[in-house]
Amino acid sequence: MMRRGADWIAVLEAGYSLDGDDETWLGAVMDRVAQEPWRDRVCVGLTFALKPTGAENIKVQIRGRPEMADQVQAVADMTPPEALDRMFRSGKVVSSLSELTEGMTSDFEARFRAINPDVTDVLAMIVHSGSGRTTVLTHLLDAPRRPTPLERRRWTRCAAHIGAGMRLRTLAPELASLDGRPIEAIFDGAGKLHDARAAATEASARERLREAVLAFDRVRSRAGRQDCDGALDAWEGLVQGRWSLIDRFDSDGRRFVVAVRNDPRFPDPRGLSLRERQVAEFAGIGRSAKEIAYVLGVSAASVDNSLRRAQEKLGLGSRVELAAFFSPYGVRAQLAQIALADETLLIGSTPEFEAAKLGALTSAERAVLAMLIAGSTNGDIALRRGASPNTIANQVQSIFRKYGARSRTELVARLAV
Repeated sequence: MMRRGADWIAVLEAGYSLDGDDETWLGAVMDRVAQEPWRDRVCVGLTFALKPTGAENIKVQIRGRPEMADQVQAVADMTPPEALDRMFRSGKVVSSLSELTEGMTSDFEARFRAINPDVTDVLAMIVHSGSGRTTVLTHLLDAPRRPTPLERRRWTRCAAHIGAGMRLRTLAPELASLDGRPIEAIFDGAGKLHDARAAATEASARERLREAVLAFDRVRSRAGRQDCDGALDAWEGLVQGRWSLIDRFDSDGRRFVVAVRNDPRFPDPRGLSLRERQVAEFAGIGRSAKEIAYVLGVSAASVDNSLRRAQEKLGLGSRVELAAFFSPYGVRAQLAQIALADETLLIGSTPEFEAAKLGALTSAERAVLAMLIAGSTNGDIALRRGASPNTIANQVQSIFRKYGARSRTELVARLAV
């Protein structure tokens, strides 16, 4: 998507911009992404909310041929679940249409070409914000094109930063002042600390943030921009899995670098920690442990440990089942978060099960089943029912045994048949 020697850091800077409305922001990002040798190609940007039923609240921007907006909307409306599943669970941040549809059983590619007869292939980058919104940036091509391994690596990292920028934009009203609630540390460009709050008051956090501030300025210098891979490695989208760094100016025009709490905060399947929820959500869209580590600014070992704990707490038999549970179309995605009486709850609908299929369960097992499907861990179910963990574990195994299931996802599938 960009010529050799292009300014990759400018893409990140555009992604972190808080200026203008969301449409202006997306346009600026598209302008940075749309570099030679595709400057004369049509660039399309889409933002939407990815729901279990598909993409909702789709907004489209076109660079090149505005009349193509209707064609883009038509493609978005007719994209089948199989294509969406491949796009959002493959783990590939950058891919082509020919790559996406290879071996697909539906006629999606043929229908796409019928709507867009002049388009031979599409190159796309997928950005997940971690806050419910998704952005897809595409170039329409007149020849088949697959991204190279180097392009995949670079754009995967760019997407992590653009996603962090999307989250920051939801906080923009609170970042107008240096006293804003999400701002937890304030440094000058030389790395001198001027203020620290909340978790940033810890000595180790202050030192880690100071190092990140110095790296932040170093990679944005003329020399830093010449080494794009080194710069992409050094510029962290999140520091210690919590803070993003951005420029802020006071009333006198003095520049500061502020650390903003900007970690993805996903609704809580009861009993999982924040970090376990974060890594599970990214596993649900097919990201590897190494890629999740880059997105969250933590070590790959920390990601592996969090995935293992989440899998164990939810009683899932494998990482594959964990990813399926947290996929954009899985059971987890069908739940909504609400606040009630100072407590955050998850509510949602599950498939209607015929009463006859529940006849084999005791009343206690039915209550446990409802919590299992809602994503509660065994420990959380025990706490809510005032029972021992061993009692709940036995009831869960009894439910699995009665339906011949080995996991929650398999249990739901058997009950829904």
